[in-house]
Amino acid sequence: MEESLRNKKLVCIVDDDDNVRDIYSTKFKREGFAVVTAKDGEEGLSVIKKERPDVVVLDLQMPILDGLGVLQALKCDRELAKIPVVILTNIDSDVMFKEVGRLDAAQYYLLKALTEPQKVVDVTLEAMAQR
Repeated sequence: MEESLRNKKLVCIVDDDDNVRDIYSTKFKREGFAVVTAKDGEEGLSVIKKERPDVVVLDLQMPILDGLGVLQALKCDRELAKIPVVILTNIDSDVMFKEVGRLDAAQYYLLKALTEPQKVVDVTLEAMAQR
């Protein structure tokens, strides 16, 4: 990553939907963040390990490695476990919400369909402030 970008807070957006990645990349950049993205959980873990972002915005339903797999991998790594994670998903399920909570690796669980991009930025800033 370029040094000038590293002076900004870095968010990693992990989502298999190109439109979602584009919308949130644009929004976070407008809010002064540097942004890296990944299209699936496996790529996301690789990017997170390489870039060490300040926060991760993570989808749950993805190919190759889903969001739960990413959360488990992050939790098992002492350094990566320190990175705040905001779940941004369309899975509106008590079972999934409890599973994410059981892992104790994410700070927030937001539903894409019910959450405006500005709210995602606000919650992301809050998650970073709590760490």
